[in-house]
Amino acid sequence: MKYRIEILPSAWEDLKQIEDYYVIQFDAETAMGAIDHILDTIERLETFPNSGSLLPNNWPNGQGYRMVICKKHVAIYRLIEDTVYIYHIANMQTEYTKLFY
Repeated sequence: MKYRIEILPSAWEDLKQIEDYYVIQFDAETAMGAIDHILDTIERLETFPNSGSLLPNNWPNGQGYRMVICKKHVAIYRLIEDTVYIYHIANMQTEYTKLFY
């Protein structure tokens, strides 16, 4: 069974900020490579939606949130029926679990 992926506006905004950072720090090609890697990782959730890990905090886990690691970034998602909703994409070096509070 293939699950539907829905990247929510908050996650699209996160992707845009990541892209902007890489363009400024490196170049457009590096930025596109990073974004492509993140999107490829998210795309695998179509087939394996439960492959993500639990988050470090208990509250999001109790609400059904999971995460997949994309090198330096983490995509936070939740599976609801046949759709994987991507809520946030964050740098793992930040306190990304505070996105829920």
